Amino acid sequence: MINMLIIFEGARNSGKTYLAQRASDHNNIPLYKFEFVKWFNELKLEDTSKESHLFALGKELQLLQANRDGILQPIILDRGFLTVLVWGVLSKRIDFEEAIDELNKIISSGLLKNCKVFYVHGDNPNKSNRNKDNWDFRDNTSDEKTLYEKYIQHILDCYPSYDDFSIYSFENKFDETSIITELWYMCGILLTLDGSEAS
Repeated sequence: MINMLIIFEGARNSGKTYLAQRASDHNNIPLYKFEFVKWFNELKLEDTSKESHLFALGKELQLLQANRDGILQPIILDRGFLTVLVWGVLSKRIDFEEAIDELNKIISSGLLKNCKVFYVHGDNPNKSNRNKDNWDFRDNTSDEKTLYEKYIQHILDCYPSYDDFSIYSFENKFDETSIITELWYMCGILLTLDGSEAS
């Protein structure tokens, strides 16, 4: 049985949660979303504190290590380590250089073994306020997308042939035809539990 962490990343309101759920349903792989907002509020964390960043990063390191060490069953994550680095900088918990340093440590420690990242991006035509959480004010801004793309480019530039790790870009056009086409493409990339390509 192959262990694999499948991580859906992308800016707020890009449709990644919807796509992650569709991929989960189609491939019969559990979907996991950490209740960050709940615990952020319960623990009374400050948005700009290093403590908030380390709290978020700790969960990601634990999942990545468990996956690297073969402990996890295949699982789909709604947001992962890239989100922690992006929001660390956006919320001024860490600076960009610190984020790059942490990213390098994650990769050099082999924590991306058997990981696949699906980066979801696109212009959501629905610009209405979702009243979702503490960070609604960042909906429909470009800062988050810019940071994701910088981190992804850094990985591709520094580690172009990294074993057992892949990044795929998915442009969400928010129409059912393109979603189905891209979803089938994603599902063709995902591995089944016996290690063969999904059909």
